[in-house]
Amino acid sequence: MLLSREEYLKRIKFIVQFGRGMHAVGAPAHSLEAALNGLCERLGLRGSFISIPTAIFCSFRFLDEEVTRIVRVEPSGVNLGRLMKVDQVAQDVIRDRLSAEEGDRQLEGILQESDSFPAWVTILCFSLTSGGMLTLFGGSWGDLWVTLLVGALIGILSLLKPLGRGAELIEAFMALSVTLLASLFGKISPDINLGVVILASLIMFIPGLNITIAIAEIATQNLTSGTSRLMGGFMVLLKLAFGVFVGTKLAALIRVSGLSYEFAAIPSWVILFTVPITAAMSTVEFKAPWKEAKWITLAGAWGYLCAKTGTHYFGPEMGLFLGGLMVGAGANIFARLRLKPSSLFQFPGLILLVPGSMGYRGLSYLYARDVVMGFDTAFTTLAMAFALVVGVFVGNILIKPRTNF
Repeated sequence: MLLSREEYLKRIKFIVQFGRGMHAVGAPAHSLEAALNGLCERLGLRGSFISIPTAIFCSFRFLDEEVTRIVRVEPSGVNLGRLMKVDQVAQDVIRDRLSAEEGDRQLEGILQESDSFPAWVTILCFSLTSGGMLTLFGGSWGDLWVTLLVGALIGILSLLKPLGRGAELIEAFMALSVTLLASLFGKISPDINLGVVILASLIMFIPGLNITIAIAEIATQNLTSGTSRLMGGFMVLLKLAFGVFVGTKLAALIRVSGLSYEFAAIPSWVILFTVPITAAMSTVEFKAPWKEAKWITLAGAWGYLCAKTGTHYFGPEMGLFLGGLMVGAGANIFARLRLKPSSLFQFPGLILLVPGSMGYRGLSYLYARDVVMGFDTAFTTLAMAFALVVGVFVGNILIKPRTNF
């Protein structure tokens, strides 16, 4: 059936709004472009799309007329709650349960919604995530208690929303604050392992997932988006490392009498409890509905278990490959059985595997003028991120993803 020009323009407006919605929830370029192409096909349109972290370029053809839309967007993190709503609206429009005009209005409403959690939930998330990651890195009970406390304090600071130039330096400010707080506790109790405490306390700001998504975009030939996102991730790491560097210099001026007390090492069985708890905190980090917390927890624990098993038998690179494979395949099975976006399982499944902490360590070595170790660690970060991405791709081959629509 030939569409009228009016209906054609309404569908274009809906598709562009859908692209904005997908970008706002953190969809990678290759996924976003595939979803837009799939939506165009189902709505009887022809379109071409380019997605980069700061813009979406859309071109449509109607008879002999070509319509172009350019949408300026801001880079944002993963928001699984909005992703589910955006996906549902698209499904409703395709199945004629909503008109394109009604779908456009609903998408606009979704993008304007406030999806923040209560302050105490955010603070708890920072604290438990930091403490959980410390048990994975290894440390003492003293390190754990200090990390839980510093993580909670950083969670409180994160509730302050700086404006203007202050927002661009938030990572450096947080790294400086973490370093000063951890160093103060380290002065009081010299048995505290400052390096591990600082790394675990900053884990919410380390862009490991962004770097992994960037590698996936480059691997799928989305070179502009991938390189832009990769450099954005490294800039965040630079700001974190610089904040720690400055904080270390300032902490050297602190004079506090220390206590002579040694803490016992955390036993390995503790991770049986901390891995599920840390995985469950992804519900808050990714702004997902609470009713999906059980699947998010399962995804995180599943990915970690598969990666640890692979690491034990084949080494760290193959461990991440196996973890990515099992998470990718598991996410597609989840999407097919529950008719929901695979990202609801995939992103939480990958969050405990992404090698962002290694990237931070690499830049810390560079600030300390250890160039060889810095570049060696940075290369290892990219190699492990690539192994993880390849694993996800192989998982998509083994279990075909749910169609875009």
